[in-house]
Amino acid sequence: MIPRCGARPGGASRAAHDSARPEGFSLTELIIIITILGILSWLAYPKVVAMDEIKLDTAARRLAADLRYAQSLAMSKRVIHGLLFEPALERYTVFAPSSGSPITDPADRARPMRVDYTSRAEFRGVLIQSAAFGTTPGVTFDYFGVPRDTSGVDLTSNGSVVLTYQGVTDTVLVAPQTGMVTVR
Repeated sequence: MIPRCGARPGGASRAAHDSARPEGFSLTELIIIITILGILSWLAYPKVVAMDEIKLDTAARRLAADLRYAQSLAMSKRVIHGLLFEPALERYTVFAPSSGSPITDPADRARPMRVDYTSRAEFRGVLIQSAAFGTTPGVTFDYFGVPRDTSGVDLTSNGSVVLTYQGVTDTVLVAPQTGMVTVR
Protein backbone atom coordinates (compact mmCIF):
# COMPACT_ATOMS: atom_id res chain seq x y z
CA MET A 1 0.00 0.00 0.00
CA ILE A 2 1.33 3.44 -0.95
CA PRO A 3 0.94 6.12 1.75
CA ARG A 4 -1.12 9.17 0.93
CA CYS A 5 0.57 12.50 0.53
CA GLY A 6 0.90 14.13 3.96
CA ALA A 7 0.08 10.95 5.86
CA ARG A 8 2.10 10.10 8.97
CA PRO A 9 3.48 6.68 9.75
CA GLY A 10 1.13 4.75 11.97
CA GLY A 11 -1.84 6.74 10.71
CA ALA A 12 -1.45 9.66 13.15
CA SER A 13 -2.71 12.98 11.93
CA ARG A 14 -0.52 16.09 11.90
CA ALA A 15 -2.43 17.64 14.80
CA ALA A 16 -2.00 14.53 16.93
CA HIS A 17 1.71 14.36 16.09
CA ASP A 18 2.34 18.08 16.90
CA SER A 19 0.42 17.97 20.18
CA ALA A 20 2.61 15.11 21.40
CA ARG A 21 5.68 17.33 21.27
CA PRO A 22 6.68 18.67 24.72
CA GLU A 23 6.43 22.40 25.44
CA GLY A 24 9.57 24.58 25.98
CA PHE A 25 13.00 24.75 24.37
CA SER A 26 15.31 21.89 23.53
CA LEU A 27 18.91 21.90 24.76
CA THR A 28 20.13 22.73 21.25
CA GLU A 29 17.83 25.76 21.05
CA LEU A 30 19.04 27.01 24.45
CA ILE A 31 22.69 26.66 23.42
CA ILE A 32 22.04 28.60 20.21
CA ILE A 33 20.23 31.39 22.11
CA ILE A 34 23.00 31.66 24.72
CA THR A 35 25.64 31.76 21.97
CA ILE A 36 23.81 34.55 20.13
CA LEU A 37 23.42 36.54 23.37
CA GLY A 38 27.13 36.08 24.10
CA ILE A 39 28.12 37.37 20.66
CA LEU A 40 25.79 40.37 20.97
CA SER A 41 27.13 41.28 24.41
CA TRP A 42 30.71 40.95 23.12
CA LEU A 43 29.89 43.37 20.28
CA ALA A 44 28.22 45.83 22.66
CA TYR A 45 31.08 45.78 25.22
CA PRO A 46 33.18 48.59 23.65
CA LYS A 47 30.19 50.91 23.91
CA VAL A 48 29.97 50.24 27.65
CA VAL A 49 33.67 50.76 28.48
CA ALA A 50 34.53 54.28 29.61
CA MET A 51 35.39 56.56 26.69
CA ASP A 52 38.44 57.98 28.48
CA GLU A 53 40.08 54.55 28.51
CA ILE A 54 39.36 54.08 24.80
CA LYS A 55 40.74 57.51 23.86
CA LEU A 56 43.91 56.99 25.91
CA ASP A 57 44.37 53.43 24.64
CA THR A 58 43.97 54.64 21.04
CA ALA A 59 46.57 57.37 21.57
CA ALA A 60 49.03 54.93 23.18
CA ARG A 61 48.57 52.34 20.43
CA ARG A 62 49.02 54.99 17.72
CA LEU A 63 52.24 56.13 19.41
CA ALA A 64 53.48 52.52 19.63
CA ALA A 65 52.65 52.00 15.94
CA ASP A 66 54.53 55.17 14.99
CA LEU A 67 57.58 54.05 16.98
CA ARG A 68 57.50 50.68 15.20
CA TYR A 69 57.05 52.46 11.86
CA ALA A 70 60.12 54.65 12.44
CA GLN A 71 62.11 51.56 13.42
CA SER A 72 60.90 49.71 10.33
CA LEU A 73 61.83 52.64 8.06
CA ALA A 74 65.29 52.83 9.60
CA MET A 75 65.91 49.14 8.95
CA SER A 76 64.39 49.01 5.45
CA LYS A 77 65.91 52.25 4.13
CA ARG A 78 69.13 51.90 6.15
CA VAL A 79 68.75 55.52 7.28
CA ILE A 80 68.27 56.67 10.88
CA HIS A 81 64.65 57.59 11.73
CA GLY A 82 63.16 58.66 15.02
CA LEU A 83 60.52 60.47 17.03
CA LEU A 84 60.96 63.80 18.76
CA PHE A 85 58.55 64.53 21.61
CA GLU A 86 57.49 68.02 22.64
CA PRO A 87 55.55 67.48 25.89
CA ALA A 88 54.91 71.22 26.39
CA LEU A 89 53.15 71.34 23.01
CA GLU A 90 51.49 67.89 23.46
CA ARG A 91 52.87 66.56 20.18
CA TYR A 92 55.51 64.39 18.58
CA THR A 93 57.07 64.23 15.13
CA VAL A 94 58.46 61.27 13.16
CA PHE A 95 61.61 62.44 11.41
CA ALA A 96 64.71 61.45 9.48
CA PRO A 97 67.75 63.27 10.94
CA SER A 98 69.54 63.18 7.59
CA SER A 99 66.94 65.54 6.11
CA GLY A 100 66.28 67.35 9.39
CA SER A 101 62.55 67.46 8.73
CA PRO A 102 59.45 65.37 9.44
CA ILE A 103 58.79 62.46 7.13
CA THR A 104 55.62 62.39 5.04
CA ASP A 105 52.59 60.84 6.73
CA PRO A 106 51.85 57.56 4.86
CA ALA A 107 48.11 58.01 5.51
CA ASP A 108 48.08 61.52 4.02
CA ARG A 109 50.99 62.28 1.69
CA ALA A 110 50.20 66.02 1.84
CA ARG A 111 51.05 66.29 5.55
CA PRO A 112 54.16 65.79 7.66
CA MET A 113 53.99 62.92 10.14
CA ARG A 114 53.28 64.92 13.27
CA VAL A 115 50.72 63.90 15.89
CA ASP A 116 49.39 66.87 17.82
CA TYR A 117 47.14 65.81 20.70
CA THR A 118 45.64 69.31 21.02
CA SER A 119 44.41 69.62 17.44
CA ARG A 120 43.27 66.09 16.55
CA ALA A 121 39.73 65.36 17.69
CA GLU A 122 40.34 61.67 18.39
CA PHE A 123 43.16 62.55 20.81
CA ARG A 124 41.97 65.88 22.23
CA GLY A 125 42.63 65.99 25.96
CA VAL A 126 45.42 63.37 25.92
CA LEU A 127 48.58 64.81 27.45
CA ILE A 128 52.21 63.81 27.09
CA GLN A 129 53.18 63.80 30.75
CA SER A 130 56.80 62.88 30.04
CA ALA A 131 59.12 61.50 27.38
CA ALA A 132 62.49 60.14 28.47
CA PHE A 133 65.01 58.35 26.26
CA GLY A 134 68.32 58.50 28.05
CA THR A 135 68.93 62.22 28.51
CA THR A 136 66.73 63.44 25.63
CA PRO A 137 62.99 63.67 24.88
CA GLY A 138 63.38 61.78 21.61
CA VAL A 139 64.44 58.43 20.22
CA THR A 140 66.13 57.36 16.99
CA PHE A 141 66.59 53.93 15.46
CA ASP A 142 69.67 52.89 13.49
CA TYR A 143 69.57 50.56 10.49
CA PHE A 144 69.65 47.53 12.82
CA GLY A 145 66.59 48.85 14.69
CA VAL A 146 68.62 49.63 17.82
CA PRO A 147 67.16 52.59 19.76
CA ARG A 148 69.28 55.57 20.73
CA ASP A 149 68.56 58.93 22.28
CA THR A 150 68.58 61.87 19.87
CA SER A 151 72.21 62.65 20.71
CA GLY A 152 73.19 59.21 19.32
CA VAL A 153 73.84 57.35 22.59
CA ASP A 154 72.49 53.78 22.84
CA LEU A 155 69.70 53.38 25.39
CA THR A 156 70.84 51.51 28.51
CA SER A 157 67.36 51.29 30.05
CA ASN A 158 63.80 51.44 28.80
CA GLY A 159 62.84 54.65 27.08
CA SER A 160 59.35 55.75 28.02
CA VAL A 161 56.52 58.07 27.09
CA VAL A 162 53.79 58.60 29.68
CA LEU A 163 50.38 59.64 28.35
CA THR A 164 47.50 60.77 30.56
CA TYR A 165 43.83 61.48 30.02
CA GLN A 166 41.47 62.52 32.82
CA GLY A 167 43.63 60.96 35.53
CA VAL A 168 44.22 57.66 33.70
CA THR A 169 47.80 56.86 32.60
CA ASP A 170 49.33 54.68 29.88
CA THR A 171 53.06 54.18 29.40
CA VAL A 172 54.72 53.29 26.10
CA LEU A 173 58.11 51.65 26.58
CA VAL A 174 61.00 51.11 24.15
CA ALA A 175 63.42 48.37 25.20
CA PRO A 176 67.16 49.01 24.86
CA GLN A 177 69.09 47.05 22.21
CA THR A 178 66.01 45.38 20.65
CA GLY A 179 63.75 48.41 20.32
CA MET A 180 60.73 46.32 21.26
CA VAL A 181 57.76 48.62 21.88
CA THR A 182 55.16 47.79 24.54
CA VAL A 183 52.14 49.59 25.98
CA ARG A 184 51.35 49.35 29.69
